[in-house]
Amino acid sequence: MRRKPLNRRELALFAKGVIAGRLVSYRRRVIIAGNSLAMNIRWMYILAMALVVTPPDVTQASDRKLLGEIDFFGYKSLDLAVVRAALPFHEGDLFPPGKTKSSDDLKRQVNEKVQQNIGREPTSVSFVCCDAKQRWMVYIGLPGKSYQALEFNPAPTGDIRLPKAALALRQEYEKAWMSAVMKGHATEDDSEGYTLTNDPSARRAELAVREYALHNETLILQVLASSSDGRHRSIAAQMAGYGRQSEEQIDALVRASLDAEDNVRNDAVRALEVLAGAKPDLARRIPLEPFVRLLRSGAWSDHNKASLVLSALTKSRNPKVLETLRAEALDPLLEMARWRNIPQMTQARYRRLNQVKLWIRLRAK
Repeated sequence: MRRKPLNRRELALFAKGVIAGRLVSYRRRVIIAGNSLAMNIRWMYILAMALVVTPPDVTQASDRKLLGEIDFFGYKSLDLAVVRAALPFHEGDLFPPGKTKSSDDLKRQVNEKVQQNIGREPTSVSFVCCDAKQRWMVYIGLPGKSYQALEFNPAPTGDIRLPKAALALRQEYEKAWMSAVMKGHATEDDSEGYTLTNDPSARRAELAVREYALHNETLILQVLASSSDGRHRSIAAQMAGYGRQSEEQIDALVRASLDAEDNVRNDAVRALEVLAGAKPDLARRIPLEPFVRLLRSGAWSDHNKASLVLSALTKSRNPKVLETLRAEALDPLLEMARWRNIPQMTQARYRRLNQVKLWIRLRAK
């Protein structure tokens, strides 16, 4: 029997659940089918807002998409077939499922089903929209032998905060960037080591962040290192990526890549990925170890962002770097190699990382 489509209220609740679940700051690359154009979007935030504010004349059927892929990580020694069969949704279903109240409710269902079958809950459940065919993707972390409970940096306790002017710049940036995405103008230029969107309004907002970062470097790095407010640390991580390129900048972002809060790690690693991809001389100063560690994290965003930094760090095919990956990250890399989509990557980056994975496979034999 075909399930009844979600109504407007149910869709809004699901979207608000996504926001409440703090799945709002990740970026993804959307490769449009038949087109090589890659757009950076803050995927869950845009999706959630679209579901909340979509005009009422949009039909209900258009608000749901097929579920394309369900992929896993951290699952060494576990039976994936058993886990797949137990899930409350399956590839090819309409997603989100009917009668879903929120993303948190759906995650709870997944947690219960997995625990019933393997005795432990997943380490994370991430709903990602969309693949090249405009289908949902689900990534589930499992507590197998390739997972490690990581110790992150102790949460800072300082009272320092960013001023209202910095918060206003972030708000203007988000507003302009969202507008660019909605207009289809969200392609970006990372060649300077920081992101500049090709939409004029978004670029002005980003250049304003750049200007602020150049004139307030000390404050930004102090907030990133010591503020007890995770939101302010996250904003500082993004602003640090727009600042003066230096060893101090890299050190601060590397430390923040192991922050106690997901959003701070996400923004810090994103900044390092852009920097390393554009500036090979600076990439050589970025240590490998934190990102190898993140490949064993229970969070999908850590795997996703760490893989991008590692993609940049392996451009030179340094034998020591590749040997370290083989020795310390073989299992998680092989798991990721089986993912059918990597939303964060352009096609070129995806091919480059797959070359590294192939090398690791061959050396492991």
